[in-house]
Amino acid sequence: MKVTMKYNPYKVETQILLEDENIMESTKFSAKKNERLQVWIEKLFPMLVDEINDDIFDFEFMGTIPDFEDIQLYASKYPNVTVTHIQVEEVDDKFSRLEELVKKMKEGPFEQLRDDRIEANFQKALNSEFEIAVIATMSSGKSTLINAILGKELMPSKNEACTAKVSRIKNNPNIENYSAIAIDKDGEEFKTIKNATVEDFAEFNDDPKIHLIEIEGHIPKIKSGKMNLVLVDTPGPNNSMDASHRQHTLSVIKSDDKPMVLYVLNATQLRTDDDLALLNTVAEAMGVGGKQSKDRFIFAMNKADAFDPEKGESIEGAIENVREYLEQQNIENPNIYPLSSQVAKVIRKKQNNIKLTRSENGTLNGIDLFIEEPSMHLNQYAPISPSLKRTIEEDILANNDNEYIPALHYTGITSVEAAINEYLEKYAVTSKITNAVNTFQRIIEQEDMQNNIERTILEDSNQREEIKKIMESITTELEKGDKAAEFKKKIKNMDVSMNQFFSEVNKKTFKRLAEIPNKLRGKVKKYEAERILFNIQTDVMHLQDQLVTDLEKNISTTLRSKAESYVTEYQTYINGITSFESKSIKLSNWNKAIISTDINVNNLLENYSNTEQVVVGTKTVANPDRKWFTFWRSKYVERDIYEDVEYVDLTAIKDELFTIEETVDKNIKDAMEFTEKELLKLKKFFISEIERLEKIMKKRVNDIKDLAEKSNNIEEQLKIHLEKRSWLEKFISELDDVLELKEKAGVLSE
Repeated sequence: MKVTMKYNPYKVETQILLEDENIMESTKFSAKKNERLQVWIEKLFPMLVDEINDDIFDFEFMGTIPDFEDIQLYASKYPNVTVTHIQVEEVDDKFSRLEELVKKMKEGPFEQLRDDRIEANFQKALNSEFEIAVIATMSSGKSTLINAILGKELMPSKNEACTAKVSRIKNNPNIENYSAIAIDKDGEEFKTIKNATVEDFAEFNDDPKIHLIEIEGHIPKIKSGKMNLVLVDTPGPNNSMDASHRQHTLSVIKSDDKPMVLYVLNATQLRTDDDLALLNTVAEAMGVGGKQSKDRFIFAMNKADAFDPEKGESIEGAIENVREYLEQQNIENPNIYPLSSQVAKVIRKKQNNIKLTRSENGTLNGIDLFIEEPSMHLNQYAPISPSLKRTIEEDILANNDNEYIPALHYTGITSVEAAINEYLEKYAVTSKITNAVNTFQRIIEQEDMQNNIERTILEDSNQREEIKKIMESITTELEKGDKAAEFKKKIKNMDVSMNQFFSEVNKKTFKRLAEIPNKLRGKVKKYEAERILFNIQTDVMHLQDQLVTDLEKNISTTLRSKAESYVTEYQTYINGITSFESKSIKLSNWNKAIISTDINVNNLLENYSNTEQVVVGTKTVANPDRKWFTFWRSKYVERDIYEDVEYVDLTAIKDELFTIEETVDKNIKDAMEFTEKELLKLKKFFISEIERLEKIMKKRVNDIKDLAEKSNNIEEQLKIHLEKRSWLEKFISELDDVLELKEKAGVLSE
């Protein structure tokens, strides 16, 4: 039996043919036909076996190479299933085709399509940034790993906490050096350096006035293509004095946009308290969204070269140790990549003709360990796809006479970079192409409808008269303004229950808060009280950071939800104006020709918002520097007269926790008040946008009515419209074609 599957990651469409019948329409598979493959791929083969009632069949897949490799992975559990691949064109040329279409649109015969805002929205979609956040606890070698990726010494690296600021490295392959802009807490540029060095960044880190460092330079081994790639170096969870830095890390982990997270673990020093709160957040994020949510987290097991095979220490054992540790934090099936970032950095510096220190020369002399000891070929343990493994192995064989290239692969660094590249190709690039097409697809459709209705006026006198009457009726409705006033009133009266969006945060926060008093019982010696209270202070700090990021996300969710409901109401309003029955007008959806534009929720929110929106929310709810834990020193210390031993009554300290609860409660209420104010601003902006769009719609209606009334030189006008129609059909076809899968002729692989 033969099963043929076609998956289009751009349109997120799936077809599965079983004996020429598309079972995506007629079976339980129908619920999956418009879901991203990686969300449900684990269920694919069990569902097929259940549907066919057999586990012996030929499976043919048409789609991209990264998606096929996911298919292979899950098909490997079914030894009687034969899998083949119909290869399709990959994403490389799609960006350039899109840019050509934008240029063509600007030079085309439709004035409306030359609007700079259309191109601006397209460019915004095309040039959006994609973040790879590098996070870690202290002394994990995070900065060394970033330097290894860059191939030079840029980020400060030493055996202590050395990342105190958030640093954003934006990829620019067209410049040789790295420029840096230091930004203060008010968002103002504090200092700019064109050719920044590691010494400059060390100085930036130590400067309390600096809040953020924006860096621009080449990230050489990440194939960003048209992606605006940003590598983000973040302070450790307990290593930043600025709460907003810790909160940025949590926001990246929780983000619905699914940026990549490179979590660096010190293989020789697991089970630190610093990791636990962060890993719990990672576990929650990985628990939703299927394989993509798992793929976006890369756990780099750094300092793998610290294990000595001659002493019986194995890489496999270290990986299993890390796996058990992560699974204890509810992180299932983590992607663990063993590596030695220090050795990788030194090799790349040598390859780039950068002078090495005496210590680095010693490291370079020790690469024989990686070359001669097979168990130290770290690339073999990387959970990357078979084709990526083969590419690395082929490069090792091809460069066997150059010890640095094989050794670099053996450090594991190239496997981490390959995993990043694969994620970008599989998820980020395909989504960006789809978003770019969607930015102007609706406006193209609108011009198509307007051209059709104008051609209908010129070709058919009966429909011309009917259209004229309808346009007059619409003009009357618009001029009268009753429905517009009713619509605006409805928008103004639309309320939202804040509890609907914030109750879950309340419940989760206060549940965690309620667990803290259990740690405060009885009298203990002073040093023990200090330890307990320090741990509680850390717990509260993490709780507050989680609260801030949860509230920020809920604010964003609330605004998006209401924006979507406003757009729905707008569509209802438009339908009320344009819903005229006509027996003679044969065009379907003719009313799209006069609707000024289809409102895009993303553009609506972005145009309405300002850069301070979330920042204001953070300032409202954050309370990172609260020093309540020190109150016990003067208030609750008792001195034993006889033994001269200091005790602390922990039970009494519970009373202080009421202050924390009040603060948290106030933070939540402040966030809700902030959201209500933002909703009022959104309503005002939305109504002003509708008024602007209504003016455009009135002009379109008048243009169509004038054409129906004054149809002279019909033959000449009809010729123009037919030419425009021909141009538009070709343009729409080329635009649609960008999102299609095109089979590579004669290419079939197993």
